[in-house]
Amino acid sequence: VILILTKLYDYNLGSITESSLWRSTDYGTTYEKLNDKVGLKTILSYLYVCPTNKRKVEVESSLLISSDEGATYQKYRLNFYIHSLLFHPKQEDWILAYSQDQKV
Repeated sequence: VILILTKLYDYNLGSITESSLWRSTDYGTTYEKLNDKVGLKTILSYLYVCPTNKRKVEVESSLLISSDEGATYQKYRLNFYIHSLLFHPKQEDWILAYSQDQKV
């Protein structure tokens, strides 16, 4: 499985205005756009893959977690912006998120 996150950055606004998440299951011959699975208006910033379980993927904007290589997602709303996110090196269900908002 190949996952690609594309982003459109508006230099006038100084922020990402659009993003798309793409998934291929045929070595990149074709791609499926996954925006309808994560929310059409969702702006995705980063894509993380768990080092101990490559099937577990997290996409940061809200917190979108997939345990099947991006085929489906569970969405968790957050009341803060994630600046960076790390997986625990051995516990695949543990993550550490850093926020500059000082809410974590």
